[in-house]
Amino acid sequence: MQTHSASEVFKIYNTNVFGSLTVTRAVLPYMRAQKSGTIANMGSIGGVRGTQGAGLYCSTKFAIAGITESLKAEVAHLGIDAVCIEPGYFRTNFLVPGHRTPTAARIADYDPVMEPIRNMFNTYDRAQPGDPEKGAQLIAEILTNSGRVARKEVPIRVPLGSDAIAFISAKAEETLQTMKEWKDLSSSTDHDDVKN
Repeated sequence: MQTHSASEVFKIYNTNVFGSLTVTRAVLPYMRAQKSGTIANMGSIGGVRGTQGAGLYCSTKFAIAGITESLKAEVAHLGIDAVCIEPGYFRTNFLVPGHRTPTAARIADYDPVMEPIRNMFNTYDRAQPGDPEKGAQLIAEILTNSGRVARKEVPIRVPLGSDAIAFISAKAEETLQTMKEWKDLSSSTDHDDVKN
């Protein structure tokens, strides 16, 4: 994140956030007219926890999750649904070295933190646990309310893959633990007339 130029930052936000917003604005008038439809935004486990070397990517996925949660509340009364699909690592070309775009600038001070991440991506490439065909099948079932998803209420955020379940569960447990540990201190900032 510290080495990204302004144009590099804009490119990732333009694709991951502004692109999704553009598509949503384009389809919503048709969905409002027919009083139905589902908007599926592609999130990521990166939208649950920021990680070194992926701060910008993660922040775009945090944005997509927030946009989707707000959108769902805004359009539900119109018969429209919204869902954020949050896949873990799937065996696609996502981690192929030629598909990862390094920053133009590289600062040696960050190498001790970044080099292990680069090596992990190289090792993990083509060893990801997720099967893209199975993931696509579940997404299709979610969007058509068919198959295994028929008559189920789809949550706002849907993790895909066993690694996504483990990653998101660990973050949720960590958050709950933090809330317990900080409850008294955090609550101490309320006005005196607020009852806890």
